[in-house]
Amino acid sequence: MAELVDLQPSDPAARYALGKALAVTGDAGSAEAELRRATELSPGMAEAWLELGNLLARQRPAEAEAALRSGLRHRPGDAALWCNLGNVLGERGRRREAEAAWRRALELSPGMVEAEMALALERRAQGDAAGALTILEQASRRRPELAELHYNLGVTYFHARKLDLAIAALERASAGPRPLAKAAVHLAQAAQAACDWARVERLAPVLRAAVAAAEAGKPCDITPFFSLSLPLTEAERGAIARAKAREVETRVATDRAAAALELGWPGRAQTGVLRVGYLCSDFRDHPTAHLMAGMFALHDRGRFHIAAYSYGPDDGSDYRRHVRQGVDAFVDIASMNHVEAASRIAGDGVQVLVDLNGWITHSRPEIAAMRPAPVQAAYLAFPGTTGAAFFDYALTDAIVTPPESRAHYTEALALLPGCYQVNDNGQAIAAPTTRAAEGLPDGAFVFCCFCANFKIERRVFEIWMRLLDKTPDAVLWLFAESAEAERNLRAAAQRAGPVEQRLIFATRKPKAEHLARLALADLFLDTLTYGAHTTASDALWAGVPVLTCRGDAFAGRVGASLLTAAGLTELIAGSPDDYEALAMKLATDRKLLADTKTKLAAGRATCPLFDTAWFTRNLERAYRAMWDRHVQGLPPAPIDLSGPDSRP
Repeated sequence: MAELVDLQPSDPAARYALGKALAVTGDAGSAEAELRRATELSPGMAEAWLELGNLLARQRPAEAEAALRSGLRHRPGDAALWCNLGNVLGERGRRREAEAAWRRALELSPGMVEAEMALALERRAQGDAAGALTILEQASRRRPELAELHYNLGVTYFHARKLDLAIAALERASAGPRPLAKAAVHLAQAAQAACDWARVERLAPVLRAAVAAAEAGKPCDITPFFSLSLPLTEAERGAIARAKAREVETRVATDRAAAALELGWPGRAQTGVLRVGYLCSDFRDHPTAHLMAGMFALHDRGRFHIAAYSYGPDDGSDYRRHVRQGVDAFVDIASMNHVEAASRIAGDGVQVLVDLNGWITHSRPEIAAMRPAPVQAAYLAFPGTTGAAFFDYALTDAIVTPPESRAHYTEALALLPGCYQVNDNGQAIAAPTTRAAEGLPDGAFVFCCFCANFKIERRVFEIWMRLLDKTPDAVLWLFAESAEAERNLRAAAQRAGPVEQRLIFATRKPKAEHLARLALADLFLDTLTYGAHTTASDALWAGVPVLTCRGDAFAGRVGASLLTAAGLTELIAGSPDDYEALAMKLATDRKLLADTKTKLAAGRATCPLFDTAWFTRNLERAYRAMWDRHVQGLPPAPIDLSGPDSRP
């Protein structure tokens, strides 16, 4: 190819072909030079502009946009240029412009699969999974050979909780002549949600390869959230989080540099009201708001100004209303791109920005990556390190992040006293219900676990089945998150022996009604690798003892933190064997169980776990300590507030 260019140095087609070949080999610098020369020689060569845009898109998105727009000035009717422009704009958070570009591509080339996929994914991001599926299903019937199409279809089925269809589509995308490695990773995630443990185990080599990529500093197809429920070390999970953070930082680098003057931070005033902003997608009927809704109004308004920045849907729920009423400013930034959102936060003078999402579903980490506030902290929803340099602190406690864990965090840890997890002691519980009304047998011992089904591992389920085998009067009450998971759990129970009929599945209910029915259980059984968080707090609030096993990472230690703050450390097992033995003891020693329930009931109103006002004061102490270091010109450093209980 180079010889052809030597022979015909003014041939744009030769320059284009060489640039494309160099891009494949990874020589990005030389590839860019050749492609730019091709566009100089032939400004109307759409394919050269397209290849140049693709080359620049990951590392220099602003230049990619400029290249694609240059191509469109010469070839305004080229659908591929419009489609790729939409992709670049979408990556930069400019969603309205992106959607207009994709629609223009489809006007020029009806049925263009790439543009259809992009529009479908945008609908999915806006919460319209049904609309996304309509587009993708139609496209897959026209182009059944496209692995990328089946991959996107499978992930969208997963978001819509249609797990059998998700698994089938992802199987198809991960097989065939051009399989997608990322499809196999998402296949494992869908199988885990369906409690199809054998399939997850078969995919272990794919998952190990993805982990190795992260450890080598390469992009990783495992999401940080998925990593929390896999049998990985904290170091491996940290590598995955850092890989994702690097992707985000790269995406926003150009925008951040361009917006730096607009984002000018407020001065380092040491006195006065501290402006704190909470950034979240879930100020709605969601576990995050279930925990936090009552806290916002308890902030000391003489010392703190509290703003909520919401980029999630307005569901009209009481939870959203309580958040709105509890803050000084509620700002809906859902329609803003990350530059606009960050500019608004900076313009409002936020001094401490608290991101409540981390890497969970619907997160928009690009906003925090823009660095709109001088001090930024990660809190609550994501139980682990974000791996991101744009978070200075992570708010945790001494149990979920003991000394041996701290080396795996990119953030400085701010250790709160008691439990890191806020709880709302104003949560209403509906009128009592009956076992008959909930499909539970009278007189039975009711083990329960209302965790999301993906948290139920083979090893903990086998423990539960042994407990049922040894206690003939017991039942196991679980959450029916999907028909696929229920089917697979029943099949696993049937293989374990004659206990399948003693599995009872509950459907979703409004929170107050759910808390009322929870009170019918005798003992809540925690999961292991990724334990119960909000669901464990719910059980304790409803008066049900929670049995946990102290895990080896944040996600598996939350139960221990909750129980310590509730004054029930005797319910923390040190190993799976101890967990099983203690569950058996509580199921057979009814006096011990009754005494435990009495202790829980007596302490519920006074224990640190449910003292929301005390928790809020300590959170404010942490914010003030972070800010004090900043005004002194000091870098972020560990903050330890986890000393002796200072409650009055």
